Amino acid sequence: MAEFTGAEFTGAEFTGERVIPELVDADLLNEHLARYRFARRFVAGLGESARVLDAGCGTGYGTAELAGAASVTGTDIAAEAVEHARSRYGSERVRFIQATCETLPFRDAAFDLVVAFEVIEHLDRWQLLLSEAKRLLKPGGILLVSTPNRDYYAESRGASGPNPFHRHEFDYAEFEAALGALYPHVRIWTQNHAEAIVFAPQNARASTTETAGSNDPAKAHFYLAACSQSPIAASDAFAWIPSSANVLRERELHIAKLKGELEKKDAWLQQTLDAHSELQSRHEELTAEMERQNEWAAELDREVTQRNRRIAELQSELELRLGWIRDLEAQLDRARTEIERLNAESAQLTLEATAQLARLRAEAADFRSALADLQSTVAERTEWAQRLDAEIAGYREELRRIGASRWFRAGKTLRLGPQVRDIK
Repeated sequence: MAEFTGAEFTGAEFTGERVIPELVDADLLNEHLARYRFARRFVAGLGESARVLDAGCGTGYGTAELAGAASVTGTDIAAEAVEHARSRYGSERVRFIQATCETLPFRDAAFDLVVAFEVIEHLDRWQLLLSEAKRLLKPGGILLVSTPNRDYYAESRGASGPNPFHRHEFDYAEFEAALGALYPHVRIWTQNHAEAIVFAPQNARASTTETAGSNDPAKAHFYLAACSQSPIAASDAFAWIPSSANVLRERELHIAKLKGELEKKDAWLQQTLDAHSELQSRHEELTAEMERQNEWAAELDREVTQRNRRIAELQSELELRLGWIRDLEAQLDRARTEIERLNAESAQLTLEATAQLARLRAEAADFRSALADLQSTVAERTEWAQRLDAEIAGYREELRRIGASRWFRAGKTLRLGPQVRDIK
C-alpha cells in the first residue's frame, strides 16, 4: 500500500471511528489492516476473475489491500472519504462509490466476496446490511463481517461510557444468531490484539507461527465472521505480524510524538490561562460595577419605600376627609327631617346658615387647597402614584354627586345647609 501523510486528508476530523493512516498510532492501524490481510486469503482462493465489495470502506486503505481480485469496489456514505479514496487508491481494478450499506446500488449476485469490517454496529437498520450482502453474493459467495465484542468493549471504555457513534453492539451469542438467521453456514473467528515475540533472519523464506492465545468468545476483542449459503472451508487460525510490530520502537516514536503534542497543548494552555486571567480581571471589574449598580438599586428601593409610605399617609388623609364628607351627608339627612321645625325659626336659621355657609366655604377652600397640594405632590411621584390621582378623581366625582343630589338641591333651594360650588 502506498505511503500516506495525514496532511493529504483534510476532508474530516479523526474521531477514532474512521481510521486515517499516519493519523493514528501503529497499533490501531494494524488492528484494522489485519482484517483485510485476513480477507486476502479468501480473495486468493476465488481466482483472478473474482469481484469483491468493501462495504463501508472509509478512506480506502483497506480496499486497496484486496486489489488482487479482478475488480474491487469500495462504498462509503461519507462523500469526503470516497473522494479521498478515489484520489489515493483508485485504479483500473479498484473503484469507489458513495452509497449507504442499507441500500447498495448493485445488481443481484454481483460479487464473489463482500467484506464489511466495523460497520454493522454503526447502523440503526443493521439487518439490511446482512440482507443486502446476501442479495449481492453469487451462489457460494462469502460475506466477511466484523464487529467489537459488546461485553469487552463496554469494559474497556470504562468511565468514557458508550460509544456515541455505535447504534447497536453485539455479544457472541447475538452476533451468531443474527448471522445464522440469514446464512446457513457461519464460522466466527475471535480477533485479539496480542503481543508476539518474533525471531526473524534478514531474508526469511518461510514462517512458522504458534497461536496459543485464548479463543474464548466472551473474552475476545472483536468477532470476524464468514457467512455463506455454502459450506466454508477455512477454519485455521490466522496471525499477522506487520512490519511495524516492533512494539517498543513504535511506542517510543509515539511517545515522542505525544511529547510534541503536549508542548503544543502546554502553549495552548498558557494562552488559555492568560485569556482566563484577562477574563478574570474583566469579571472583577464587572463585579465591582454590578455592586455599584446594586447600591444604586438599593437606594432607589429605599426612595420607593419612602414614597410608598408618603402615599399611604396621603391615602389616610383622604380617608379622613372622606369621613368628613360622610358626616356632612349625615348632617344634611338630619336637616331634611327638621325642615318643618326650622321654618318657624327661619330668620335665625338663615343667619346661622349664612355663618355656617361661610364656614363651609372656607373649609371647602381649604379642602381645594389641600387637593391642589395633593395634585402637585402626586404629579411628582412615579408611575404607581398615578393610581392615587384616579382615586382622587373618584372623590371629586363623589363631591359632584353630593352637590347634584336631590336632598342637597332642596336644602340649597331653601337656603339651608352648605352651598357647594360646581367642582371642575
